[in-house]
Amino acid sequence: MSKSLRRRFTTPAAALFAAQAIGGFGASTVSAATTDWRPIPLDEQAFDFSEASSFRVENVQGREALCLDGEAFARGVSLQNGSIAVDIANDDRRRFANVIFRAGTRDNYETAYFRMHKSGQFDAVQYTPHLNGETNWQLFREAQLRADFGNDPWITLRVDFVGDRAKVSLGGDGAGPALTTDLTLPAERGAIGLRTLFEGCFSNFRYSSARPSFDTEAEEGGMSPTLEQSAPGHIEQWALSDPFPLEDWAGIAARLPQNPQWSTADVERNGRLLISRYIQKQSSGSFERNRLDAVYAGVAIHSDDDQVAELQIDASDMATVWLNGSVLYSFDNSFRAKGPLFRGDFDATKQSLSLRLNEGRNELIVLVAERANGWGLAGRVLVENPVSIEAIDADQ
Repeated sequence: MSKSLRRRFTTPAAALFAAQAIGGFGASTVSAATTDWRPIPLDEQAFDFSEASSFRVENVQGREALCLDGEAFARGVSLQNGSIAVDIANDDRRRFANVIFRAGTRDNYETAYFRMHKSGQFDAVQYTPHLNGETNWQLFREAQLRADFGNDPWITLRVDFVGDRAKVSLGGDGAGPALTTDLTLPAERGAIGLRTLFEGCFSNFRYSSARPSFDTEAEEGGMSPTLEQSAPGHIEQWALSDPFPLEDWAGIAARLPQNPQWSTADVERNGRLLISRYIQKQSSGSFERNRLDAVYAGVAIHSDDDQVAELQIDASDMATVWLNGSVLYSFDNSFRAKGPLFRGDFDATKQSLSLRLNEGRNELIVLVAERANGWGLAGRVLVENPVSIEAIDADQ
């Protein structure tokens, strides 16, 4: 029988152990809820900079500011629900300024961020989780918002989060352009902090433990819709092989897996399989310079008749698809694979393939290779006559 993969997130008890082991990370919780903002100084007494590539405090645009490259976690503060706001030095240099929240470990946390060089563009604001040390922005194309950062020397990133929802706003009062999104990690207490890719400067970091209240459907000011829900026919569970490295991507993979040890993994509510929920990449942290990691995913499709079905599929970054041992298709949707402006955003309808199903059991296998920015897979089978789909079992 196949085993179920466990989502590699820290349980409350394990989180406490982790907090003790790494010097107070998330080690205590805030007191009773309050509507007041609580400031946290941006210095080494209040923040742990052990995960930062560099940091310094200097005068920036008339303020004393923390200039950070990497991650920094607030010491002794843990929130389940609440609000975080920080002011960001506003210029058009290419950089990404993040707020971290609900960090169970240093490798698993939620983020919301501004792409500072994308003012006025559709992806100026983004939500993404970090799963087992990997960012996943390509898999969350709906969780983006167009926003104009204007010409003020400082702008505010604010995040309100409660339950499985968050609101990400431009402006400290929460009334500016904003998006709402589903969250990915369990709605549990976690550390808060800051993260940058390429150096950014921050001031006036504050938080509130008051439970925020916001309209989860729509508000004035351009709030984006929630992530779409899974459509009929989506594959809801995949079998995953053990991961393995690839030297390079040569197009169609040479061979199917040989007797893999399958484990089962569930998709999200929107039908996407977040592979990094279950598997930690062996090569990470260097973005497009990472080595390729790969995994096989498989399902068994049971059909009462011979028939032709449609498979809508996407994978991040690269994939080869087999049906009953025969190669159907191979593609590369990685970042910049099709030109300097190609983002590789995930779209489960991007590829449409014909499946010639035999009566009885049919085996669909997908090799998914990933370098950076989100390791994922989704498939939807559209048929005239009903079929049943299940993750491949090791005994089958």
